[in-house]
Amino acid sequence: MKIKRYLDTDMRKVLRRVRADQGPDAVILSNRRVDEGIEVVAAIDYDEALIQQALGSQPTAAEFRRIAEPAVKATKKPRANVIASDLRPVNPPKTANDASPIEIPGETMQSLSAMRTEISSVRDLLESQLSGLIWNDSAQRSPMRAQILRNLARIGIAPDVANIVVDRLKPIKNAKQAWRAPLAELARLVPARESELISKGGTVALIGPTGVGKTTTIAKIASRYAMANGSDEIALICADAYRIGAKEHLTAFGHIIGVNVHAASTSAELSGLLDRLHSKKLILIDTEGMSQRDRDLSSRLAAYGSNTNRVKFYLTLSAASQEAALDETIRQFSKVPLAGAVVSKIDESGQLGCVISALIRNDLSALWFSDGQRIPDDLHAAVRKRLWLVTKAVECMKASGPRINERTMAENYAKASVSHG
Repeated sequence: MKIKRYLDTDMRKVLRRVRADQGPDAVILSNRRVDEGIEVVAAIDYDEALIQQALGSQPTAAEFRRIAEPAVKATKKPRANVIASDLRPVNPPKTANDASPIEIPGETMQSLSAMRTEISSVRDLLESQLSGLIWNDSAQRSPMRAQILRNLARIGIAPDVANIVVDRLKPIKNAKQAWRAPLAELARLVPARESELISKGGTVALIGPTGVGKTTTIAKIASRYAMANGSDEIALICADAYRIGAKEHLTAFGHIIGVNVHAASTSAELSGLLDRLHSKKLILIDTEGMSQRDRDLSSRLAAYGSNTNRVKFYLTLSAASQEAALDETIRQFSKVPLAGAVVSKIDESGQLGCVISALIRNDLSALWFSDGQRIPDDLHAAVRKRLWLVTKAVECMKASGPRINERTMAENYAKASVSHG
């Protein structure tokens, strides 16, 4: 069975393309309205018995054709096979301005609503079953590609990122390469760059949600710098006026390495401190934890606006967060210019593929990876640890043993499989 997706501005144009490309024997398996127009999935050389078996008691594609043919002729569409959901007019006719409104009885409205709900349920069922057919067909035609996608799904790599990885691979001949080559390519895709804080210093503020490890990361960076250059040129600033004990926590650490800790609760105070501490080579700012869904996030981030020309912002991401939360965090905190990211709590994550996918999708360069509480040992330069991070993702997978079934793969990869067919 050859399945292909078509997209155009209206149904007539789509059907004309289907007929020209696949001929009069093409079967339209699904169609829906999208932002770009009308999307149609059509097939030729299909197995009617297989479709009927997949749909169970639901009408087959042929039965839908018999139902839809009168409507197709009435609208003068090209003669092609359609399903029931195609009966909806693509461009409903507009009524004249002076036309009287048509009153529809309540019972009729209820019947129409029930019919709409039933058609929607049938369409959802067809799309679900179609996804399985598309995935199975793709897996049969490209078994190695399908296995690589399964492997990447097991470590939590998102479908869009997994397809990027597979598209960049050279032909793979055996099962061993099906693991090693994609993991190596995935590591190369992780955006990372060298931080110059330890060698040259700088002024950096760590921002991010509450509890992601900003204070601990500052302690690790400061310790690493003190070991290499001494502690005389280090200054620590606590800009967290909300969390109880925030300054005390940072002060306790500063006392250990012999560094003073300063407090700034407003943007003006921070600017003044930066002026007074301009002779220090390394200034680390511990900011308040801010939820990515905080309604005041924009204004609270804007408070740093007057200092963005002399402060670099590192976004701290917890590797234990879900992918959707990571994407949202990156999107919201990008309201200030981000110089890079620190990935923390790697040791607490059950599936590192989420943070790997988020970094790649958002093209956010990682500067440091943190995988524990030991100061400063559990801090690693990201640019030299990308393959290490991917290896850790495999270790997490082996420990958690996630279950990836074919239905999940069909739902996640069916559309992508069509485009790669």
